[in-house]
Amino acid sequence: MPIRMCFTVGLVLCVLIASCSEMRNDTGIISKRIGEIVHTPGTAEVDLRALPTFGWEYFYVSKPGVTRDEVCKLIGARRNVCGRIVRIEKAPDDHVYLLFGLNGQLTHIELHDLANGRFDMQIPAEGFPKSKAIFRVRRSSSGSGNDTILLEPK
Repeated sequence: MPIRMCFTVGLVLCVLIASCSEMRNDTGIISKRIGEIVHTPGTAEVDLRALPTFGWEYFYVSKPGVTRDEVCKLIGARRNVCGRIVRIEKAPDDHVYLLFGLNGQLTHIELHDLANGRFDMQIPAEGFPKSKAIFRVRRSSSGSGNDTILLEPK
């Protein structure tokens, strides 16, 4: 295989792997960081802007239990490409996808465990802006003793 073709194939694979942080199909690192923060007693807010180490200017939150096809449609990826990015057919019912973008490109996707907080907001078609990604932590108690942690835009 010519060197140029090897370089091109390698570059494409690097881009796919870099944008696909959901490789292990379990709760992602940003979700875990959010969980650490919201489960700390006395926490009143989460500044999502400070958590990712990658570039982003907006993000989306899927619905719980979303299918691969629904995520592919949201990010505008063809099925053959999307299958390499979204590796599971359906997110668990207690998880959503967090999808981060920059300049119209997906930069990060991961599963978010709803036990680490439910985003309680409407997300515009162009995504929720990084500049407003500070969330108030609100705990909602149910009669069963299970608290729901809600993340509301500040």
